Amino acid sequence: MDFESDFSKKISDALVSNEKTSVIYNIDKGILEINGQTYSVGRPSFSEVAHAVLDGLKQLYGDYKTVPYTFNSEAYENERFKAEVLALGGLGLLEFTVYRKK
Repeated sequence: MDFESDFSKKISDALVSNEKTSVIYNIDKGILEINGQTYSVGRPSFSEVAHAVLDGLKQLYGDYKTVPYTFNSEAYENERFKAEVLALGGLGLLEFTVYRKK
């Protein structure tokens, strides 16, 4: 299984069982954290990690719209979820916070 499909499964599992899911990727350390559970994942790009999260969201909740906030943050949402993403490239971090709507 490639990184994106493997991670999409992990994120989908977390989203199904939690109303709020936190995903933090540290590219410098090659560590991915999902709700406090850490995984050593090598050094995939921010883009690969973001695509894996977004693919997991789309599989679970369907199509969504993108809402830009600032140059390094945006949100994705539909009637079932809202995901906020913050890219801190200078710190080597990519952070997603996903809220499941009721």
